[in-house]
Formats: sequence, C-alpha cells, structure tokens
Amino acid sequence: MRRENESTSRSKTTQHGSLHIFEEFDTNDRAPSFALSHVRQHGMPFVLIVDRDGRIRAADRRPGWRELFGHVTPAIGDRLPERIARVAARHATNPPPDNAATVTLSGDDVVVSVVALDGTDELYACSIWHLNRDRTLEIARSRYLLTNRECELLDHILHGESSAEIGRRLSISLATVEWHTKRLLLKTDSQNRTRMAARVLGWLPDAS
Repeated sequence: MRRENESTSRSKTTQHGSLHIFEEFDTNDRAPSFALSHVRQHGMPFVLIVDRDGRIRAADRRPGWRELFGHVTPAIGDRLPERIARVAARHATNPPPDNAATVTLSGDDVVVSVVALDGTDELYACSIWHLNRDRTLEIARSRYLLTNRECELLDHILHGESSAEIGRRLSISLATVEWHTKRLLLKTDSQNRTRMAARVLGWLPDAS
C-alpha cells in the first residue's frame, strides 16, 4: 500500500448502509505485515472466481461462504446473490484505476472485494468475509485512544451515514457531529471520512 501522500485512489460514500472504497494495493515491503494485520482483524476471506455476470466459475473449498451469502440473500445455483453480483458488474463496467480493487461494506457487515485476474478482463476474484464490527471498534478505541462518543460516531460513519443522519440518531447538533468527526480525522491522521474508514477497517495502514 502506498503511503498517504503517495497513494493514487478514488473513493466515495453512497446510499445509507453502504460504504464503497476504491484503494490501490502495492506489493512493497509493508505488504506482508499489512496483510497479516488485516487477516487478524477480519479473518481469512472466502475467495471465488466469477465472471462479469456474477456466475461462479470456481469456489472456495471451505463451505462457509454459502452461509455468508445467506446474510445477504442466498446464491441461486451457480450465481452470486444479486447485491454482490452488482458489485462485480460495477467493477467490470467501470474499474478503478491501476487495477485497484473495489471494496464494498454493506449494512449487514458483509465485506465484498472484487479485482480483475491478471491476464484477463473476463474473470474476477471476489473475496467475501464478515466484518466483526465490535472487534473493529475496540481495536480502533485502543489504537487511536478514542472516547466512547468518538467510537459511537465512528460506528455510524462505518455504516455510511451522513453527518445529518448521525445527528438525528444521536440527538446532537450538526456542529457537534462535525466537531467529533474532525477529532476522529485528527486522531486517525486521515484526510477524509472514507480514508479514515479504510484505515480503521484495516484496508489502509496508519500514515507514517
């Protein structure tokens, strides 16, 4: 992963309950420790090979991915659940720059990553795993010395909620939400909410 000031990435937050992150992964000397940290936080993902239409061409030998699909909607035959298939189709139609992965965190905490396989523009590696949100927040609390209120706000940010939505849910003013958000960005050394979420989720290493 390139450092913060060197990274070439695109990111955006879309509808309530979903956070879409496009990030470039590099194979530099930081990659092994970063990958190990990611697996410790989230567990080993299930990996499937799919085409742009969401058909499963090769499946992980571990059966747990079928249960994970059930958190979204069960797969029908040899196809991905529709919501996950749309991620693959979006990546195929409008891929991020430099062969980056499309990573989506849905409201039910199922994380989907899609990246094109080397040497082909027809097949894609689709990685899925279930985010342990409580563990992620506890790691963030310890790692960045967050207060209870900051952890509460961070949880809503990870759900992709806007400042206005957070304010309504927590019955606090928009100015208070923005103040806490600025504190979170400062503590995590992040330029914006999406990069902060990527950092907290283990998809982006701490800035050095």
